[in-house]
Amino acid sequence: MTTLTKLLALCLSLSVFSCPAQTVTQDKRLAFPGAEGFGKYTQGGRGGRVIVVDSLDDSTKARPGTLRYAVKAQGPRIVVFNVSGVINLVKPLEISEDYITIAGQTSPKGIVISGSETQIDADEVIIRYMRFRPGSVHHQGDAVTGKRHKNIIIDHCSLSWANDEVASFYNNQNFTLQYSLISESLNHAGHKKGAHGYGGIWGGANASFVNNVLAHHSSRNPRLNGYRLRPNYPQALELVDVRNNVIYNWSHNSAYGNEGGRFNLVNNVFKPGPADGERRFFQLGKTTDKGDRGQAYLRGNQMIGEAAMSTNNRLGVEVKDQKHAKISTVDAIKDNFLVDAAFVSPKWQEDYPEQTAEQAFKTLIVEGDVGANRNRHGFFQDTVDQNVLNDIVTGTARVGTGIIDSELQVIKSWQAYAEEFASETASSIPDEILTNSQKAQQWIDTLGSF
Repeated sequence: MTTLTKLLALCLSLSVFSCPAQTVTQDKRLAFPGAEGFGKYTQGGRGGRVIVVDSLDDSTKARPGTLRYAVKAQGPRIVVFNVSGVINLVKPLEISEDYITIAGQTSPKGIVISGSETQIDADEVIIRYMRFRPGSVHHQGDAVTGKRHKNIIIDHCSLSWANDEVASFYNNQNFTLQYSLISESLNHAGHKKGAHGYGGIWGGANASFVNNVLAHHSSRNPRLNGYRLRPNYPQALELVDVRNNVIYNWSHNSAYGNEGGRFNLVNNVFKPGPADGERRFFQLGKTTDKGDRGQAYLRGNQMIGEAAMSTNNRLGVEVKDQKHAKISTVDAIKDNFLVDAAFVSPKWQEDYPEQTAEQAFKTLIVEGDVGANRNRHGFFQDTVDQNVLNDIVTGTARVGTGIIDSELQVIKSWQAYAEEFASETASSIPDEILTNSQKAQQWIDTLGSF
């Protein structure tokens, strides 16, 4: 019996998957065991056909066996991989058809998407255990971006080497980004505005950003969008939860923005690094046209090396362009901005499992439960992610201040990096998985669980 068949047999013997602090009903099935936040009930491709990616090729025309073909297919679909390595995109990868699950954990060694950005332009999208690293050949854009859609969850992905933001998701509804490693944006790399090595713009109506790592970005760590840039929902629905993340080594801004929005900033770790950015949790930016700066709830955030700020999070809030204003003026602005109770959504009353900032740091950094760290054979972390996590532990950077302009500053070559994913010829996926959506769902859920 092959390892794959044994794994399938084990999977099918499990009638109930354990889900921490969640009660799953027939009407509210989790996207997968361990899904959290406002996007945790995303359906994705559940119940649809299974599409196998067995080629690393890409072209302007979607050919069977390629990822682009699977993405462009219509109807509910579960995308699995019987190949490992780097897919070099010839143009942006547009996910524009609803109801898709992309299961990177099914690849024998792992998948990397390079060459261009990936755009989520659909509802009901689940993406797990994928690496998105466009590289400096990509002239302008993000690693992954998505806006003005609903029911999306991105889990255990690794994103880096983009020259705009690396991971921007805003104006979405029922969205989660979790356990993902967002690192090493490219600062001077061809963006029309010049230096642009940014982490991400985050926002939405019921949008969760939980248990992620942001490392080695000059700014936007993150930039909270607030209620701007053509949202397709009423302002009263804007609600963002930023919780249990680790932010490391910024040269300019950590988190800022939120014009007209509402957000929770809870139990996050901010650790300054060699780039030596200003120590603060959040900087209030401009107001909306109506004079609205938005509101925020802060609790339990830790700034490494700043004990007073960690004890009293209010000390970590700064008002832009008010450094020389009267203390009473700044205090009045903060009083209007900060609230005493966390924002909750009337539609979503379930609580997250409570985790302190210190516990989040242990889970993500010390234990390494972040990024695309699983493949078909179990735990696997590429050297890019290993090095970033080591930088965070040691408080260092491999290159200068850690703010880079090219991925070739941190890898020897793309060819050398691709060799990390070289594998023996993949064993075939059993027919019972390819032809039975329920068994396929059980298989990918088992592969993706710790």
